[in-house]
Amino acid sequence: MILPLLTRLKRTPIFYRIAIGSAVIIIIGAIIGTFLTRILTDITTTVWHFVIFASIGVVVSLILNFTIIRLSLQPLRELRQIVNRIQAGQAEVAQLALADTDPDIYHLTVALNSLITQLETSNQQLRVLSERAITAQEDERKRIARSLHDDTGQSLSTLVINLDRLAGQVPMDSNELVSRLKSIRQMAADSLECLRSIIYDLRPAILDDLGLLPAIRWYARTNLEAAGIQVELDFPDQLSSLPQPLTTTLFRVAQEGVNNIIRHSQAKSVSISLGVQENDVYLRIQDDGHGFDPAQIGSEAMEMHHWGLIGIQERIELVGGRLSIVSGPDRGTTLQVNTPMLKAEMQGNG
Repeated sequence: MILPLLTRLKRTPIFYRIAIGSAVIIIIGAIIGTFLTRILTDITTTVWHFVIFASIGVVVSLILNFTIIRLSLQPLRELRQIVNRIQAGQAEVAQLALADTDPDIYHLTVALNSLITQLETSNQQLRVLSERAITAQEDERKRIARSLHDDTGQSLSTLVINLDRLAGQVPMDSNELVSRLKSIRQMAADSLECLRSIIYDLRPAILDDLGLLPAIRWYARTNLEAAGIQVELDFPDQLSSLPQPLTTTLFRVAQEGVNNIIRHSQAKSVSISLGVQENDVYLRIQDDGHGFDPAQIGSEAMEMHHWGLIGIQERIELVGGRLSIVSGPDRGTTLQVNTPMLKAEMQGNG
């Protein structure tokens, strides 16, 4: 008898629940008030008796009314928690139960759960598209780097060699011609060096030939020391073979971190650590530069079209990793990446 009544009450719209509860309180208050009035009129009472009983009645009414409203609005609080989870990126756990609820809340919950499902599907599709886009980007980088090395690079190398030979065949008294040949030869050599730098940024051969540790060591020392920044490397003697997607991701993170330090940090020294903790691979980059506010990184990057950190965040998420940035004005910056080896290996094998 009581359970069906409670179930039916739960399915009653919130407005009617509050209205029924308020009406019940008023009716009970009127009955009790009438009863007490008859009792008090039959005995000798003072004003204080009326004040005390009236105060008790008001307090009881307020407590009952507060309880009824709180219970009636409980589904709305649950909805608010679900929305907060969605805002925090936890849509996969943000599903509401639909049984025994207000019909208005029921329809709202159905719509919300439908949106959550659509959001999960869209996020999954975006992850797949992002993974394919990054894979295609790396393949294209590798193809362009190989083409530049095999075609343009070889042509420039041949040009430099031929200019050297030609300069050796010019008579010694042709000073102006020799000077022009040397100038042209220097331009060709500078172009070749610039081309090699572009090739290394696109896809350094050392990453494919020797692996992750030598590639990061070479890139960090070459670029940081050229910028006058002292670099300290803390790498293990050997690192077990990592899946190709994870190797590429960690190198791109190191590459972006080094470039950001050179462009923005005004640092004097940098420390780069890479290793394995249990089943996680970690990469940590610390500098003593002027730092920044990590809370503003997303909005500022979008406004200024600086996509580097946003890009590595996307890469890290695709291999199941986590990116943390600790920084502050004049406190330097610590960028750390933790990625699970097992999940990365599964994705790499897929």
